[in-house]
Amino acid sequence: MGFDAIIIGGGPAGSAAAISMSQRGARVLVLEEKRMPRGKLCGEFITPECFPTLERLGVMQRMLAAGAQKISRVSLVAESGKSVESCIPQMSDSDNQWAMSLSRSRFDQILFEGAREAGAECLEGYAASGCKFDDDYGTVEALSLKEGARVTFKAPIIIDASGRNSRWMLGKQERLAGHRGSRLYALKAHFTRVNGITDQVELYFFREGYGGFSRVEDNLVNLCFIVGESALKQAGGNASEVVKNTLMKNPLAAERLCQASVVGKWYSTGPLTFGRRRLSRDNVIAIGDASGMIDPFTGTGLQIAVRTGEMAAGALIEALGRSGSFPYREEHYNHQSERRMSLYESIQAGYRDQYEREFHQRMKVAGLLRAAAFSPATSRILAIVLERAPRLTNVMLRATRSGHPSTGPSE
Repeated sequence: MGFDAIIIGGGPAGSAAAISMSQRGARVLVLEEKRMPRGKLCGEFITPECFPTLERLGVMQRMLAAGAQKISRVSLVAESGKSVESCIPQMSDSDNQWAMSLSRSRFDQILFEGAREAGAECLEGYAASGCKFDDDYGTVEALSLKEGARVTFKAPIIIDASGRNSRWMLGKQERLAGHRGSRLYALKAHFTRVNGITDQVELYFFREGYGGFSRVEDNLVNLCFIVGESALKQAGGNASEVVKNTLMKNPLAAERLCQASVVGKWYSTGPLTFGRRRLSRDNVIAIGDASGMIDPFTGTGLQIAVRTGEMAAGALIEALGRSGSFPYREEHYNHQSERRMSLYESIQAGYRDQYEREFHQRMKVAGLLRAAAFSPATSRILAIVLERAPRLTNVMLRATRSGHPSTGPSE
């Protein structure tokens, strides 16, 4: 069977792209290394700006039925324990009155199942190990982890949704993620018996980093935070010690966690890099975290993941329609490398244009706020300003969400 596209990675970006393409008749293959459901390190916050895409993908109601919690407010908490609160409508360009919070295990599984139901061929337990192009089309080499066998798949277009550690989008220098001792790491766990977390997200800023709470399904609360390498080393890599040495120094956070206990395991990852990356490299198109990571304090990571998947899908469908090669037929590409390159360049241009309109400004604003968050002097000044002029909180948060979104997959 020929495919119009191969997607490497079945997370939110990859599944969103697969659903969007399959809904319009494309033949799509998704290769996912893990087996669903599986947990992931994430703040698990879903902004209202994400809802239109989830509706178009047909998964919004499933997520609510799976226990997604409605979030009506966000609090920014300074080291002193003082907080500035913003209601969701004040910090969002959306008309929705609430955001959501749902565990990544359920969020990802619903999207992955949605891709399969839409008609995509979704293979679990397949680790992509190589990607190359000849004169006709792309070839992805993968290892079946269950059988231990190496297999190959072909399609004219290959999409990288493999996440922040993409082997195709990162160069050697980018993988280093900064100088030793100054790098950033993230940790996450679900807790039970957390006091006072109901319909709010609480985001804490402390000397060594930042992190926050949000309620997810099954009466659990997600704690996800980022710290510098020195704080992690000081705690000997022990996540509970890191929490004790950083977040628990905040009086409000200490009150929240005084009776809490971890359910399941801690997740950790790093070193982290934030900001823009390449949207394509060596004829492979990047979506989700493979195309860049926005800072977690913006709460928009999942929205960007599903939206970039939808945008790339729209660009691909439009280009295939113009080329007269949709759906895929292998004979259309034999000995027509110029045609295939024209197709790839058309998809790349359409996707890049949409990405720039929606996310360029957001990434710039997030970068500026990141610099402030990891500068103790600047963060203290910012906290004082926000306490005295709380309306600036809405302006700041809205700036990480503003863009020029379209009303559908591609325009």
